[in-house]
Amino acid sequence: MIGPLIRFVSLLVGWVLLAAAAIAVWLHHFPSRGELSVYLTGAVPCALVAAVVAVAIFAATRRWILLTVAMIVSTALCYTQVPLARAQDAPTGRPVTVVTANMLFGGADVDALARETATVDADFVSVQEVTPEALARLRASSIGRLLPFTFALPGPGAAGTAMFGRTPLSGQAAIEGTALHNLAGVIDLPGAPRTRVLAVHPGAPLPGRTTTWRSDLDRLGVYLRALPPGRLIAAGDFNATWDHAGYRDLLRDGIVDATEQSGAGFQPTYPTDRLGGHPLVAIDHVISRGFVATSVRTFDLPGSDHRGVVVTLVPT
Repeated sequence: MIGPLIRFVSLLVGWVLLAAAAIAVWLHHFPSRGELSVYLTGAVPCALVAAVVAVAIFAATRRWILLTVAMIVSTALCYTQVPLARAQDAPTGRPVTVVTANMLFGGADVDALARETATVDADFVSVQEVTPEALARLRASSIGRLLPFTFALPGPGAAGTAMFGRTPLSGQAAIEGTALHNLAGVIDLPGAPRTRVLAVHPGAPLPGRTTTWRSDLDRLGVYLRALPPGRLIAAGDFNATWDHAGYRDLLRDGIVDATEQSGAGFQPTYPTDRLGGHPLVAIDHVISRGFVATSVRTFDLPGSDHRGVVVTLVPT
């Protein structure tokens, strides 16, 4: 009696895990609409575990047809993540270092961010959720001395955004039509003069606000596609993962994801203020055109609910 019961439960678990993996494949390829699908799409990489366990269960129970289906689904799911683990060849040249950080309503540790910025010798820094008080602290820190050229639109709560550069930021403009401040400018970077830079922060897909989230991603995509050809760096809290089709839709006209280029793999950044400080989803990104990313890594930022991101780019 116990044997058949265990077999039945095992098959039931296998079916559930297989269904979860199949849903994850679907979520990756199709735009998220409702709140539930938006949140579940962020967990697509976790479904790889479910897929592997389903394969093991069907192999152990000798359900060959189900095993075949599970292997097909597992392969399809793995294929969605392969681009993040396969590095591109990088050209030689002076690297450009980009840092992006979310300050959680201006409350993050500015000294920690300044130390990281100095350690990596950053050329461009994008900061989100910048309040007027946080902007004053940023300017008074070593960030303000090492990267004295600033374009900032601070605001209450999550609204404010700022960018810092070693050289002057010209062509300063706010991207219109977004819920939070998204900024654009032009900067001369080592080996990459007249690079257009963006500090990005679309609205978050909070309960009841997924329409705003989709609208902001769409608006950002329209803005990017309207830009003239040329080098581009956009860094920030995109509030979307690689698995959200709305995020990948930004990657057109030569614009690429730094993690995809560098083969850095899964780099979760949020949330760090719960679950023992272990982030689950990667929503902070750097995307670029006219560069090849050679490395992507994250760093701890006390007082924030995000990890910061450091990206090394080489101009092509």
